[in-house]
Amino acid sequence: MDLTTGKGRVTLTASEVGALRSAGALIEDPRRERPRYFDGRFLAARDLIRDQQYILTREADLGRAAGSGVAAGLEVSRGGGDRIEVSPGHGVTPAGELVVLPRAASLRLADIAQAEQLSARFGLGRIPQPPLRSRTGLFVLALRPVEFTDNPVGAYPTTITGPRTVEDADIIEATAVVLVPWNDDAAADALDARRARAAATLFAGDGGPVLSSNVLPLAMIALQNNLPLWIDAPLVRRELGTDRADLPGLGHSPRALRLAHLLQHQLHLADAVAANGGRGFAARERFPLLPPAGPLPPGMIDARDFTQRYFPAEMAVDFSIIPEDELPALVEESLALPPIDLGAAADTLESTSVLVLAPVPRNEWRAVNARLGGQAGARLRSLRPAAINLVASRKPLEILQQLRLPRPLPPLTPADPVDAEWARLAALPGLWFVRRRNLAYRDELAGEAIRVAGQDRVSELLPRLNTLGLDTQLNRVLAEATPRAALEVNSLLASPRFADSPTLTAAAIGELSRADTLDQAAVLKVAAELSAPGVGDGLVRLETTRADTVPSKTALREIASGEADWRAADQQATVAASAELRPLAQSVLRPQPVRETPVAPTGPVLEAPVRPRAQARAAAAPAPDTRGQPAATSPSGRRRRTPAPSSEAEKPARKTTAATRRRKPDSDAS
Repeated sequence: MDLTTGKGRVTLTASEVGALRSAGALIEDPRRERPRYFDGRFLAARDLIRDQQYILTREADLGRAAGSGVAAGLEVSRGGGDRIEVSPGHGVTPAGELVVLPRAASLRLADIAQAEQLSARFGLGRIPQPPLRSRTGLFVLALRPVEFTDNPVGAYPTTITGPRTVEDADIIEATAVVLVPWNDDAAADALDARRARAAATLFAGDGGPVLSSNVLPLAMIALQNNLPLWIDAPLVRRELGTDRADLPGLGHSPRALRLAHLLQHQLHLADAVAANGGRGFAARERFPLLPPAGPLPPGMIDARDFTQRYFPAEMAVDFSIIPEDELPALVEESLALPPIDLGAAADTLESTSVLVLAPVPRNEWRAVNARLGGQAGARLRSLRPAAINLVASRKPLEILQQLRLPRPLPPLTPADPVDAEWARLAALPGLWFVRRRNLAYRDELAGEAIRVAGQDRVSELLPRLNTLGLDTQLNRVLAEATPRAALEVNSLLASPRFADSPTLTAAAIGELSRADTLDQAAVLKVAAELSAPGVGDGLVRLETTRADTVPSKTALREIASGEADWRAADQQATVAASAELRPLAQSVLRPQPVRETPVAPTGPVLEAPVRPRAQARAAAAPAPDTRGQPAATSPSGRRRRTPAPSSEAEKPARKTTAATRRRKPDSDAS
C-alpha cells in the first residue's frame, strides 16, 4: 500500500502531464499542493507549513460540500441584565470552517467585539477602537473561527553567528463570539418594524448569503443601550443538512430557509401578541411577508357573522377542521409553496387562497364531524373579510349593501347547532393557516356516507352482553336510540377495545342510558369521552389483576345503572401501586372465578318435547335402508300420502337380509 499518494488516484508521468497541459485538459488547483518527502531532502519551515495548509484546505472543501449551519447545540438565550447565554455545540461556517464551543458561554454584551473591530481586538490592527457602551440597533450574534500562537520555546539560530530566539511553538484554533451589525435603511424606526423588514429581506429571496461567509450566525438581537430587547434565532440560524431534501430546482428557495421562516414567524407572532396585550391584529400591521403556513393570533374570526380580519380582503379564506395529529404533515406539505407577500398587487392576492384549520383531537373527530352535518362538504366554511378596504375589490352587490343601514349582528350564541359548533371551533386558541394550491377540484359524486359496523362483530355483541348480564340494559338503550344512533352504539360496543373489557362496556352503556336524547351526536360524544387518552386505563388494570377471575354480573350492572362511580375507580386504579390493585379490584369489580359457560343463542330456542324412552331409542336408531323400493302410488298414478308412523313403526329396526329388502311393498299399505 502506497501511503504517499491518495487512494484511487492515477499517477501521471511527465510526458502525460505535458500532453494534457498542452491540450488544456489538465486543471490544476494551486491550493492543494503538498511537499513530496524523500530521503536526503533538506526541509524548511515553509515545507511543513505547506503541508498544514493542504490539510486545512481539504477540510474546508469537505465542509462546504456538506453544507453550512449548526450541527448541534449553540442555543442562544437571555441571561440576567446585559448577559446572554450560549450553549455548547458545534457547526460549520459557509466557508467550510469548523467552529466549536466545548462548554457553555456566559457573556456580557458590552464585552463582545463587533466584526469590524475583531482584528484590532486581537492585536492585528494599528488603532484599536474600544467597543461602544451604548450600542442600539439590530445585531447578528455569530461565531468566527480564529487561531493564534502560544506556548513559546527557545529556537536555535539558523546561522553560525545568529542568536537564539524565543518563538511560539503551537498554533491554537479557537472560536470568537462577535456581533455583526445588521445594515438596513431604517435605523430610526422601531426595532419591531425593523425586525419584520429583516424577515422579509431574508426569506423573500433565494437564501443567498447576507453575511460574511467566515462567520456562523446564531441569532439576531435587538439592543437598546446594550440591553437585549428580543432575541430571534430562526431569523439567521440554519440547521446543518436541512437543505439536502430540497425541491428539484425551478427557482424554489432552499428548504432550510422555508423551515426557518416558519419557526421565525411563530416566535415573532408570540412576541407581537404579548406586546399587544393578548389581542389580535391584522397581518399587514406587523408582517410584510407571511410563511405558507403558521399559527393565527387569537380572536381573528368573528363567530357572530363568521368574518375574519387577519388576511387582506382580496384573499379567499376558508375555515375547516383537521385531526391534530395530521396538522404537522399538512404544514410540511405547505412548505413547498412560496410565502405570502401581503404587499403584492390586488390581482395577485385575489389568486391566493388560504385555509384556516382548527385542530381536533382524534377521539373527538367523528363527534365534531357529526355536529357539523356529517358530510364532506359540511367541513368547509367560507370566511368573509370583516372590512372591505379597497373599492376596486368590491362587487356591485357589496357596494349596494354598503348604501343601506347595517343590520344588527346576530347574537353571539347561534341558535343553529351547526353554527354553534363552528363558533366553538373559531374560538379555539390553536388555529393555523396554510396556503392552498390553485387546482381545479371537481365534486361529481353526491351522497352521504353512513358508517355501519361489521356484521361479524355485531353478531357476537348480543351473546357477549348476555353472558355479562347487560343485555337488558342494551335493549333499553337501543329502544331509545334513533336508527343512526343504534348503528353507532353497535359500532362502539363491537370495537376491539370495548369487546376486550367488560367494565368499559358497562361504563359505555351507563353513559348512553343517561343521555337526554340518544341521537347520533350523543353517541359520538360518549365515544369521544371514553376514547380519550388515559380514560379506561385504570379499569383495564383492575381487570388484568388476576387472569383467572372476571367481573361479576352484579358489579357490571351497578356500573351500567350508575350506582357505582366508575370514573373515580378508573382514576384510583390509574395511579395505584401494584400492591393496591387487588383489594381495589375486589371492592369495585367483586370478581368471580372463570367458568366455561356455553354461548347463549342469539334467537329463540324451541325446547324438544319429552318422549318416552322407547321413542327416544327409536329416534336415535339409524333409519332403514329403502333404496330400490318403488314409491306407493294410487291406481290413478298419484303418490299416496304416507301415514304418520305408529308406535310399532318407531320400534328399533331389526337387521334384514338382502332378499327381504327386495320384496315388493304391500298393496294394502295406506
